[in-house]
Amino acid sequence: MVDISEHFCIIGHRGAAGERLENTIEGFEHAIALGVDAIELDIREHSSELWVFHDRNLERLSDSTGSFEAHPDPGKIRLRDGARIPILKQVLDLAWGKVPVNIEIKAVKSLDRLLELLSCYPHPPEETPNGLPWILISSFDHRSLMQLRQRECTWPLAVVDSRIPASTEFEIGHIAPFSWHFDDEYLDFFQIAQLREQGIPSLVYTVNDPLRMDELRRRGVAGVFTDLPSTLLRHRDA
Repeated sequence: MVDISEHFCIIGHRGAAGERLENTIEGFEHAIALGVDAIELDIREHSSELWVFHDRNLERLSDSTGSFEAHPDPGKIRLRDGARIPILKQVLDLAWGKVPVNIEIKAVKSLDRLLELLSCYPHPPEETPNGLPWILISSFDHRSLMQLRQRECTWPLAVVDSRIPASTEFEIGHIAPFSWHFDDEYLDFFQIAQLREQGIPSLVYTVNDPLRMDELRRRGVAGVFTDLPSTLLRHRDA
């Protein structure tokens, strides 16, 4: 089995958010073609469907206004590049067996709906070349992760934090995370080292500076989420 600590991972944040419009099929295709170690995306539930969309509101990314939740039909929304909002199944069909997918839960009321969809994607017999699982489910909402664990979710889970956590013991005991995802603005490298000793790699978001990537790698971080995968891949592989 490949150990993630042996390969510094570069993950396309929302596909390649600094190079293509975020969370679009074009962006995911671009990131996969570049050779990223994984793609990351965000999901929101609406009308019994799981949509790949980050924001709570529509103004920044589309021709519509108001909240995503209040829109009568997300399938009719046009994104700024003219494309439609993809559903999760489209992205999984695109990426399956090619590149790991980190699914970040933003707003999902029915976790069973997510698990039902993922049941259509059996665990591939082949290992990924970089130590990441084919599907990694993450969230800032640690309660959702605990609920998934209680439902005996077979896919690895990842804790996302926007601050330095006071403690990691509760999440480790109740979620058993594959990895821990930290905001680059709030890092405790001693904590990262402790997690690594427990077999839990740390991934950091959102890193677009190659020199910062180098520093994080030296200090024990296992990988980064980036809007600029072209730049970071070129630097890492030079």
